[in-house]
Amino acid sequence: MQAGVVTVAFSVGGFLTAPVADRLAARFGRLVLVAGSLLMAGGFAWVWSAVAASSERHTGAWPLVPGLVVAGAGLGFLVVPLVNVVLSAVPADIAGGASGIFSTAQQFGGALGAALIGTVFFDHASSGLTEALGTAMPWVAAGFALCAVLCLALPKRAVAPAE
Repeated sequence: MQAGVVTVAFSVGGFLTAPVADRLAARFGRLVLVAGSLLMAGGFAWVWSAVAASSERHTGAWPLVPGLVVAGAGLGFLVVPLVNVVLSAVPADIAGGASGIFSTAQQFGGALGAALIGTVFFDHASSGLTEALGTAMPWVAAGFALCAVLCLALPKRAVAPAE
């Protein structure tokens, strides 16, 4: 029950940023995605730090909450406007095919990322949860930092959101 309540913090972060993400992306373009990626990297680094601190003394799960809120806020800035930014440079006559490729790539990337991080986590799970999280979290944070860099290759502007 406590784990479920604590992870609600991630959703709260996304709930706060998702409503404004499209408007910000229409104005600032890919920089919103970069900011979202960096917030996710920072949030998960915060979670990693909280896990490391809790290994020294038992603090419970509540120190994870601020990092989860920050990471969730980053998710709102990253996922909500992503399709508009990515497909903004695609000509209208091939938009349907490009949208399908985008969706497929997004699903593949999510599955690959979960498999890679899951492998790192479960390779260390026999040493305990703290060890497994402490090993996997730097990879998660680094992955989102790399995502921020890769977002700079996307089109500069997003398609304006529908009113």
